[in-house]
Amino acid sequence: MTTSSNLHELVLEYRSGRRTKAAIMERVAETVYREPGRFGFDDEDAAADAMLKYRPRIDRLIDRYEDRGVAFDAYLGSCLRFLAKTVRRERRRNTEREQVCERSERGDREGPGAWSQETPGFAETAGEGEAEKRGLRLEGASTTATASRLVFLFLKCVWDADDEDLGRVAAVAKVDPSWLASAATQARRSLESERCRFERMRARRNTAWCRIGFLEARIEEEPDCPRRRSLEQKLARERTRFERARAEIRSFKPTVPNSIVARILGIPKGTVDSGLYYLRRRLESGEKSRKMQGGGKAPAP
Repeated sequence: MTTSSNLHELVLEYRSGRRTKAAIMERVAETVYREPGRFGFDDEDAAADAMLKYRPRIDRLIDRYEDRGVAFDAYLGSCLRFLAKTVRRERRRNTEREQVCERSERGDREGPGAWSQETPGFAETAGEGEAEKRGLRLEGASTTATASRLVFLFLKCVWDADDEDLGRVAAVAKVDPSWLASAATQARRSLESERCRFERMRARRNTAWCRIGFLEARIEEEPDCPRRRSLEQKLARERTRFERARAEIRSFKPTVPNSIVARILGIPKGTVDSGLYYLRRRLESGEKSRKMQGGGKAPAP
């Protein structure tokens, strides 16, 4: 009596209550391990991966099978060959991901494909000198009004602020750092939707980065010229997507609305509006004065 007929009879006996499902699964595993190629698997390891990861799914095949003139082993073979494609695709993706990570770690990118500081996870922070533009270095602030306005500005630009900025603002404005940190946390909560949007932009950038690494590896190993040209076209499109995502992230500078800043501080919105207006005027005046002194020009009469 063949194994296939045994499998079919075991299923029929299970339906009549004379066999357990565990006995059938044991026979299925034995059959698959003995002839993995028959069921579409590359080797015994691939078959083992499928039996381990998708065991509940295979287990359900026994209950779903209906005897319509086709033996259970034929039904099982059809289902497992489809499952083998899934396993093969997952193993290929894992291999490709490992290749991309390995190439990134080696730092062997050259030419237009080199972005040593643009790998996923690289901080998208403001450039050096951005703090001065935002007015976070007002060491000369001596009045209470200017100090309060500095707090307004810090909360409004909290997206780009870090702990160092917080400490400097607290020192200049003469406020409790823990209080300012609590206010900053509330301000960041108001930007939750913007944070989700930012994460989506980063995900697009990271996906393009991984695809570029994979395509570069495929191009190096592809001997066929037409396929190579097709891969190069795909690579060019992915690089365009990557650069577009980078530009979008760099230009993404959300700010907290003045009404939210006012609500956090418990003051009228008009106070925040006017405070930021006069602070901007002071910064612009100071910048203009520095430019004139640096250029050696006297103010116009």
